[in-house]
Amino acid sequence: MLQASTVIVGRLLDIGTSAHDEPDLRIRKRTAVASVFVFMAVAVVYAVADTAQSDVLSASLAVVQMAAFSVALVVFHRTRRLDWFVAAMIAIGLSVIVLGLLLGGGLSNGIGAMVWSLLVPLGAVLFLGARAAVPAFVAVVLAVLAAVVLDPFVKAEPLPPTPARVLLSAVNLLVAAAVALGLVLFIDGERVRARAQSDALLLNILPSSVADRLKHGERVIADHYDAVTILFADIVEFTPLAAVESPARVVAILNDIFSGFDTLAERHGLEKIKTIGDAYMLVAGAPVPRPDHASAVLDMAIAMAAAAESTEISLGVPLRLRIGIASGPAVAGVIGQRKFSYDLWGDAVNLASRMESTGVPGMIQIAGSTWELCRDGYPFTPRDIDVKGKGLLRTYLLDPRSVAPQQGW
Repeated sequence: MLQASTVIVGRLLDIGTSAHDEPDLRIRKRTAVASVFVFMAVAVVYAVADTAQSDVLSASLAVVQMAAFSVALVVFHRTRRLDWFVAAMIAIGLSVIVLGLLLGGGLSNGIGAMVWSLLVPLGAVLFLGARAAVPAFVAVVLAVLAAVVLDPFVKAEPLPPTPARVLLSAVNLLVAAAVALGLVLFIDGERVRARAQSDALLLNILPSSVADRLKHGERVIADHYDAVTILFADIVEFTPLAAVESPARVVAILNDIFSGFDTLAERHGLEKIKTIGDAYMLVAGAPVPRPDHASAVLDMAIAMAAAAESTEISLGVPLRLRIGIASGPAVAGVIGQRKFSYDLWGDAVNLASRMESTGVPGMIQIAGSTWELCRDGYPFTPRDIDVKGKGLLRTYLLDPRSVAPQQGW
């Protein structure tokens, strides 16, 4: 029963929504419809109460209000135009307020009903944005002026303050205050939700500690680290594959592979820096220094190689990586004004890139700087190669298959 009621309420709130609506627009449309249903419920209470007190005119006004809002909902369902729907809400609401004042003995005797007019600019800004603030406020001013101008011509005597009418006045104030509070809470919730989305997006492109510094107003972020280890990994023979595969297939393959690497990096406590085509870059020791940066990156490289071997990028052909690693000092910082990027610079970064480009498919090649830090923990094979800009260097190869990844890698 409860589930059926929830479905019905959901369908009613979606009267004006469209499948093409963005999430924010859909929320505003549903909130506007919910507000109208609240106003209609209040009108029902007034119609019943006024009928019980033989106040036919006031009861008729409540019925007219319900009918007008019903027509507005039907039109909204057909047009899906939130701006026109909100304009109709404002027109109906202010008209009912002014007519209610006239029936209640004039502005001086029915000023309490004007509390509903406070919802007009608040709701207009909530549903349509800041551009609706001035028109909505002008509409309220015109309604008040109309009540002031017509007040001297009101012939009706104010109704006596019976207990029922005093109770209705209290309900009038409380419900209006409740609706206003609901709208304010909604605005605050939307602000919190937007901030959470912004923070989540920022954390997707920047380390959390760096993102916090940006949020606290730091504009230039550049840090020097004495000891970091950088890894570059490249998918072997991916370019020829991308030339024959569909774009969707290429993106899907890279997304699956790099998403897996992201999970491994998070598990090992490392910082992914970026992807460049089919290459993947990460660092240990920045932005949070750690003494085991070299061994942490080597363990990550072994886990990446194992994950790659279990992946087939084409029928029966396992994926292979060419991985390069180097250690040393580096500078890290944030560049860009609109599209932030956290990056590293320095000789160690360039050397790690060279270790990858001159490496052996399926193997991990490390520079001497990394080997010095972890040479006793892994079965390395020395290798002498000519490195651009460096000349002849002694590097070290590690076959990841010779070191079984530990459980949980």
